[in-house]
Amino acid sequence: MNMRIALFATFLLIARVSFSQISIEADLMLNPENIIRLTYNQNDRIKAAYYELESAKSNFKLFESEYTQFNPLIVAPKFSANSDGDYASDMTAGMKKDFFDGSSIGVALGTYNDWEQNTGHGTINFIETEIGFPLFSSSRTLERIIKRTFEENELYTKNLDYVDAVRENILNALEQYYDLVPRIKIYEMLIEYRKELINLLEDDSITTTNSDREQISGEITNLNSKITGFEITLYSLQLQMQRYMNVEQIQLGQLTKIEINFNEPGYVGKYYIDEITDSIFNKALNNDTEFKVLGIIKKNAEEKKRLAEKGKWDIYATTGGRYNFYELTGNERQGNFFVADAGIKIKINDPKVLRHTIAKAQADINAIDYTIADRRKLIKSDILQLKDALTKKKEQMISTATSLQSWKRIYTTKKESYLLQTESIDNYIQAFRSLVSTHETLLQLENNYLDLIRDLDYVCGEYFAVINLTN
Repeated sequence: MNMRIALFATFLLIARVSFSQISIEADLMLNPENIIRLTYNQNDRIKAAYYELESAKSNFKLFESEYTQFNPLIVAPKFSANSDGDYASDMTAGMKKDFFDGSSIGVALGTYNDWEQNTGHGTINFIETEIGFPLFSSSRTLERIIKRTFEENELYTKNLDYVDAVRENILNALEQYYDLVPRIKIYEMLIEYRKELINLLEDDSITTTNSDREQISGEITNLNSKITGFEITLYSLQLQMQRYMNVEQIQLGQLTKIEINFNEPGYVGKYYIDEITDSIFNKALNNDTEFKVLGIIKKNAEEKKRLAEKGKWDIYATTGGRYNFYELTGNERQGNFFVADAGIKIKINDPKVLRHTIAKAQADINAIDYTIADRRKLIKSDILQLKDALTKKKEQMISTATSLQSWKRIYTTKKESYLLQTESIDNYIQAFRSLVSTHETLLQLENNYLDLIRDLDYVCGEYFAVINLTN
């Protein structure tokens, strides 16, 4: 036994130095809520999905920024000449801001110089502005939205991937926790029952035959085998939990034990058993971030359809003005004056492009509607199935707990009778086995019960409520 403990400790030491993971305080007691938070903040797969999402966001913004540029300095020199020997130069320096819907505004300072044969040298200094904007049902915004389809699809895909990464990896971490807690109880329970038999063998005041001692030793060997099996299982679950949480070391003593007592008013799982299904379902819909992402995708598809239905024309207007604040022709100063201009460009869009755009947008809307409808059905079905299973598992646990109390009484009686040599070793061992088996069954049912709670938390999006995930 001492070698087994030493081997187990060696395994834990190897695990400690094999992972480059974060350290957590040795006195930190782990419970479902802080496991969710630690996994969300530290899990490498969640981090990878997060940065893939950030990359998609940047790519999306990069595309939009190409149509929403602010140019703080635009310098435009021009020079012209003709066959009559006249020369002219024009130099402007200004700034311009573009908007995603096609609007733009610009302002510039400039100077114009000419050298003509008849009039001599002339100079004009001026300031000019120009504003352009789409009118009425212009399709310019739609055209740009269509061009960013790839970036948009990538963004939504990465957003859904991120939601899945958060959900799945937190589920995996909690799965190890909910499997470890009852298995630790079984492990400790088997050790206590083994002590019971060891004490029986080592008590010199008790008269036992060699045959009896062999049977008791055989039972101890059987328990040792089970204990070793649980040590392997606990170690494996511990490593998996450390990996999903990305922590350097978790001591089994750090795991908060879960005591399930159905006589307590707020026992574990009571909400899912007592609450009506519709209430649980509505809470799940409210928590589920995937619905929010799908809602955004649908809204954008509806906007494309609306713009395509309106965008039969591309009507673009421009207006601007130029104010000459200094003009010199020859040697004479001219008066200041202002020139205004306006223009409009009208284009009929290709009806085929608009039809295909509307058809695609409607198909996208339909696909999202069916996806949402299917997910609603899946969540409702899972809640019904898991809620029913949880209720029946509670009944099984209550029944098995009653059976365990009965076997404890039977075992106590059989042991007393055996010590008084009025009961055979076979009957005593049989009572012992039944006691151990029933106790183990109860703890396995507890494991199943916790697994169902874990799955309900997963279906109902409780992780998102804890970490307040909104995107």
